[in-house]
Amino acid sequence: MRTLGYRPSFRAGALVVVAAALAACNDHPVEPLDRVVTAVNRQENRLPAKTKIDFLFLIDNSGSMCEEQQNLTANFQAFSEFLFDELGAAADYRIAVTSTDLHPEDGEKGRFVANPAQPVPSLNCADPDTGEPLAPNTADCQELVENGELPLVIQSGPDGNIGQNCGNAADPQACAREDLERKFRCLATLGTQGDGFEKGLEAVRLALSCDGPNRPLFEQCCRDGKYDPACVIPEGNTEPTFLRPDALLVVVIVSDEDDCSDPASNPADSRRAICKYGAVDGNGDGVPDGYADREICGDRSPQECYTAECGNLDPEMCRQQRCVVSRSQNSNCEWFRSDLTPVQDYYRHLTSLKAQPLEQIIVASIVGRRAFTEQGFEVTFNQGLPSDVDPSCEGLSFDPNQPVPDRCCPQGRCLGPIQASCSSANGIAFAGRRYLQLAEEFGDNGIGCPADVDQNDPEQCVNICVDNFSRPLQSIKDRVAKLVARYCLDKPPACQVPAQGDQAARPCASDEERANPANYSIRVRRQCLQTVDQGGLCQDIEAAQYLARNQWDLLLDQPSCQGGAAVQLVEPPPAGAEVFVEFFVELDRSNASGGGGSPVVDAGLNGGGEGADAAPGN
Repeated sequence: MRTLGYRPSFRAGALVVVAAALAACNDHPVEPLDRVVTAVNRQENRLPAKTKIDFLFLIDNSGSMCEEQQNLTANFQAFSEFLFDELGAAADYRIAVTSTDLHPEDGEKGRFVANPAQPVPSLNCADPDTGEPLAPNTADCQELVENGELPLVIQSGPDGNIGQNCGNAADPQACAREDLERKFRCLATLGTQGDGFEKGLEAVRLALSCDGPNRPLFEQCCRDGKYDPACVIPEGNTEPTFLRPDALLVVVIVSDEDDCSDPASNPADSRRAICKYGAVDGNGDGVPDGYADREICGDRSPQECYTAECGNLDPEMCRQQRCVVSRSQNSNCEWFRSDLTPVQDYYRHLTSLKAQPLEQIIVASIVGRRAFTEQGFEVTFNQGLPSDVDPSCEGLSFDPNQPVPDRCCPQGRCLGPIQASCSSANGIAFAGRRYLQLAEEFGDNGIGCPADVDQNDPEQCVNICVDNFSRPLQSIKDRVAKLVARYCLDKPPACQVPAQGDQAARPCASDEERANPANYSIRVRRQCLQTVDQGGLCQDIEAAQYLARNQWDLLLDQPSCQGGAAVQLVEPPPAGAEVFVEFFVELDRSNASGGGGSPVVDAGLNGGGEGADAAPGN
């Protein structure tokens, strides 16, 4: 990296020109941004276009999901058009599917699947017109299976498995898109023979774990049983088939019931010692040995940790009550929801997979929306009889598209079996509260139905209770496109009010001035220097060019970005392009040192600079 220095002439403090970065440096000269403020230090860093995308679809395959699976695959065209037309054929994407089935005997347990349902009429799938059993739309999938052409992971690109037989087609691009849609339909039509006690969040964790069933697909980045998001694949080596460290990860959850993941589903990753280690007490001190785990117990003694987790229960009883959610004494796991694995555990796992998780992960939950009472309390279901609240509520079925009567659920607390929260032409759905919570943990990169929006507005509330899945898929596509074209600044940009008439440029002095994007000197340029034939990813060579101001926006108040700001391109850059962001950074005078109060120059992204006395460069 080359560091260039100049003496500052702006009295309010030193300013530097910096480029936000995701990867290696380069040596292209950059002109000064303006003549009012002279740069004291400059760095240039390369931002590769974020067109590598890994999509993981978690699809409920329980008995009620026939119509929803058909709805998803029938509307996948919205996704294929996005991948082919908006990102371009050079976009490097992968698509895998797993199910919510973690049944101890024959469940998928997070495995990527390529086993489409048989095209025979199913009692779980009814024709909407006749009511007769309907066969899944998989008749043409069997040929792919028999020929070994239905992959576990759909892969784009010249070495991928899309459009391999399209070379002689009249329109190879259209042929390849049809091939993608067909293969996705075959992967996503899982059928309805899966476990009715859905454990989707644990399935996602297992699917993306180095100790899970898909490890061979990304073991290049597994270190000591954990995924290393900073792993670098040596040049010439094969990169992971899925969960590539430099790819966006998009998790799409499709389910009509809530998640029932309990610690017994995956004891090894549980953060409850009694679930992870069991009740074994090898030294006979009355406390199970697992409570010596400092990572779980922290500074607490084993006895204190055990008491906090188990209270007065004996170890075996504690294990039964804290780790295993009963199927026979429950209602879709809602009654004992406090014993389920905390959603925060799954958030921690997902964020551990990426070096910049809030820039590289999207979670979309297409599930049942929450239910609310007439007074606006969110509904939960709990042990007991409805008649214990109000005799008139005994046997009452709530209208899934109407508020719940408050008399039956005071402050949202209902007693009795869980009831549906919404319905559509595809059937009813129960509130997917845990899936929605996970999406909300990711802020702007979470897609679902927040509690504070209009639950009947499909633009604000993405949910499974829609007649057509094109709207939910469009929401995911829009969010992916936005993230692909969004670049965080690594430091806060300097705010200065431009010179006007006799008034010289000056630092911003008010919140109103700091909130005005026009008060930040920023330029964005783009280039693409190597085509696919030359060993790069570009379809066409693109010389370095500055983007017009209407081709990008400056986003302020971005807490997910280290510098609190980001540049949002109007259109995603071409695959293989490099994007450069140049901006001033105002340094704190409290860091000043040396004779005459000369400020110490902050070198920016990757280490120390040469300071104000460095020799001028080009």
